[in-house]
Amino acid sequence: MSELTRLDPLKILSTAELLARRIHERFPESGLSRVSQELVTLASHAKETSEWIERPNMKLRALSVAVVTLIVVVSVTAVVATVRAGHQSATFGLPELVQVAEAGVNDLVLLGAAIFFLFSVERRAKRAKVFQAVQQLRTLAHLVDVHQLTKNPDALEADYTSTESSPVRRMSPFQLNRYLDYCTEMLSLVGKIAALYCEGFDDEEAVEAVTDLEQMTIGLQRKIWQKIAILERNADAD
Repeated sequence: MSELTRLDPLKILSTAELLARRIHERFPESGLSRVSQELVTLASHAKETSEWIERPNMKLRALSVAVVTLIVVVSVTAVVATVRAGHQSATFGLPELVQVAEAGVNDLVLLGAAIFFLFSVERRAKRAKVFQAVQQLRTLAHLVDVHQLTKNPDALEADYTSTESSPVRRMSPFQLNRYLDYCTEMLSLVGKIAALYCEGFDDEEAVEAVTDLEQMTIGLQRKIWQKIAILERNADAD
């Protein structure tokens, strides 16, 4: 896969770092700034983890081959020994031959199950890594959503009436616009980071988990874009 068709984890990390600096410079004491730092941390981990997922685990594969080979040798040796012992017995006949054949079939079934289990260990380990990373990113996406939840553009209108429990409004329309825009950028990066984990890992369950997260972040972004549209409409009206 060429560079033009792959996500670059270093560029995603540098974008996350730049976004975190922009948020800190604009809203230095905000919770969103702290969340953006966590996004940088997850982006930095994504490079190492995605490379580990994409790289073949040669030690595990060699161990699996060795175990399977040992099982094959032991099974074949046991069958051969049984057949030889039967030939040396005067009572060895068709019933005994059927029993040996049944034992051989059972050994083959168990061998197949063992081979499937051993050669799926690597895939299951990598899939677990993807699930863990996606869960961390999903939690961060919800944190971003929580921070933008109370940022209501309608509260900036002149005829807006607050209550005792209404959130305190300290942002100007421009600041609120920037705040919401930062939230959409963070959610977009969450989706990009998640996609890194399936760049070189074509696993159906892992891809489904990443796709679900990407769809969730797109849905959250739509809600924020609606708020930004209201802000821009109010600005045009003024």
